[in-house]
Amino acid sequence: MTAHIIAVANRKGGVGKTTTAVNLASELASRGRCVLVVDLDPQGHAGLGLDVVASRSEATVHQVFGERRVDLASAVKKSCVTGVDVLPAKHDFDVHGAVNDPLSLARGLAAFEDRYDEIVIDTSPSIDVTTVAALSAAQYVLIPTQLQHLAYDGVVRFSNVLFKVASMVNRRFTDLAIVPVQIDVRTNLQRIVLAKLLKEFGPKRILRGIRTDIALAEAFGSRKPVRLYRPHSRAATDYALLAEDILSLWIADRRRPDPLTGALDPAAARRPLEESQV
Repeated sequence: MTAHIIAVANRKGGVGKTTTAVNLASELASRGRCVLVVDLDPQGHAGLGLDVVASRSEATVHQVFGERRVDLASAVKKSCVTGVDVLPAKHDFDVHGAVNDPLSLARGLAAFEDRYDEIVIDTSPSIDVTTVAALSAAQYVLIPTQLQHLAYDGVVRFSNVLFKVASMVNRRFTDLAIVPVQIDVRTNLQRIVLAKLLKEFGPKRILRGIRTDIALAEAFGSRKPVRLYRPHSRAATDYALLAEDILSLWIADRRRPDPLTGALDPAAARRPLEESQV
């Protein structure tokens, strides 16, 4: 077993990165996958959403950014989800004092690659040392984004940074995908921005969207993924569909070519427009 390393990242906050990391990990585990969530954001919200918080005296993932090499195995904690473990964040971590080594996280995670099917990294809402380290370790990058013009511009700029990091230090990088969040494509604005994303990145890189649902915020308040908090909510349905997209696109490679064009699963790009997700 060699883990698939997926970084959930964007250059701005408030786009559902942590929500996506927590709920994607939960959905993958529900399908029999063994998942490690790496809480790289010093806010520690990914761990919180899985009922995991490290005390000041406990080891955390941010120790890989220190002067000495460390064994992260002692930092791993069981979460509230069967099949999901967490490498928790250090809440008072000072990114400005971190050792600027883009491969530090990749080396730290190497010991876990035979223990997990997927390693899901939740990143900071900025392009700092830790985010660059995540992009340097990941085979795949999932970019949550709102369907707004400024958000679109941010995704394009972020993808440029990603490809620069991949070309310089990460030979393992394979692909990126974009997941629209807070969607209501009945609005003209969201349809326009979705069309721009499709044109810029291609249909196979645009995954099924996540609709706005108060159950997501409520689930975080209860320190559990939405599939445990409210399994029949539309958010739980949407993240289940997203997990299927990830398994199909990156892991199981069960994509089906379009019989007319030969393109891989172009219907996936249209799923955010379906009435069932409005």
